[in-house]
Amino acid sequence: MTSNPVNILVLNCGSSSLKYRLIQMPTGVDLISGEAQRVGVKSSEGGLIIHFVAGKKTLYPRTLNTHLEAFLSVLEIIAMDAKENSLFQYHLFAHRYVHPGSHFSRTTEIKANNLGLLEETLPLAPIHNPMSFELIKVCHEKYPQIPQFVVFDTSFHCQIPKSQKVYSLPQKISAKHQLYKVGFHGISHEYVLSSASQVLNTDLKQQKVISCHLGSGGSSVCAILNGRSINSSMGYTPLEGLIMNTRSGDIDPGLIFHYMFHEKISSQEMENILNKKSGVLSLYKVSSDLRDAIKNYETDPNASLAVDLYIQRLHKYIGYYLLLLKKADVLIFTDTLGVEEPFVRQAVCEKLQFWGIEIDPEMNQATQYQSKLISTENSQAKVVIIPTNEEFMIAQNAYKEYRHVYRS
Repeated sequence: MTSNPVNILVLNCGSSSLKYRLIQMPTGVDLISGEAQRVGVKSSEGGLIIHFVAGKKTLYPRTLNTHLEAFLSVLEIIAMDAKENSLFQYHLFAHRYVHPGSHFSRTTEIKANNLGLLEETLPLAPIHNPMSFELIKVCHEKYPQIPQFVVFDTSFHCQIPKSQKVYSLPQKISAKHQLYKVGFHGISHEYVLSSASQVLNTDLKQQKVISCHLGSGGSSVCAILNGRSINSSMGYTPLEGLIMNTRSGDIDPGLIFHYMFHEKISSQEMENILNKKSGVLSLYKVSSDLRDAIKNYETDPNASLAVDLYIQRLHKYIGYYLLLLKKADVLIFTDTLGVEEPFVRQAVCEKLQFWGIEIDPEMNQATQYQSKLISTENSQAKVVIIPTNEEFMIAQNAYKEYRHVYRS
């Protein structure tokens, strides 16, 4: 089996970000990490690449109209690092991919023979799949000598019970087109479940957990019972569920038909509205980033409306999952908004005191970007902040498959 260290460049496309990390496996040592932020979105601030190498943080303000622009900028920055230290060469690409459809069910090496199959999945997650596929295709064309593996975001949700994943459509239609709840952010939910177990020093695979992945782009809530996902706020596509930066989340289907009929617009135009022109952007108007709306919550009615509706939708799913689980042992907040915004955690948990869930306001406000318990001693559920690390899990899965494929 392959035993030499392998440097894996992990690429994680969010709807408005590109996280990247150069990880040496099997040691799991971080060599380089960073994030391209505010990619291709209307925002009060410009694009920015936050880059870490050898403990040093560097900011690179860049125009980032597309994820491809962000990716090429990241490769340029890493190339500068590699000139100074050959340790920063990468031997493997590993991509997070949101929706594999029915073509793929596990981590897969992408080559010429299956690149076309991956391309067929582009409409399934129109905000994520096309941009991820574009990076995969560029890697395939420009770096054919470097193997690349794709890790899928849906695997963690494969065991959602039938009663929670079936839609009330004619079942012949559902079966023919495989129209079932898929669930997303599985890589993140799986990671924070494991990490929270370490923080709390308990095995959460024997407990009831609600995980809130609240990104500056996409967001989802997951109900986890004994280590398994039993429901997710996202559905067949990432459009279902919470209000997100440009996605509407749950909406009356009749409203869609009404608007399409009266405005005579195509399904593609309607899909573009729901995925790219709705959500926080449609409510706040100035920006699609909820962090901007929070800053102006007290002074701008549109900002307060966007934030209030965002919190209400969170309550809808957390409340349902508390019923589904018959209370929860642990409530996790993760990703950008879940970790960086005490306002969001406070607003959510204020309404959960009925369930015996309480957070310490001072601990909540004082928290920085680190794993931390913020619930009170009397709280009936532990409330924890866990920064997600999808890139580490992606590297682990890619390396495992790499060892399986490339034997020496």
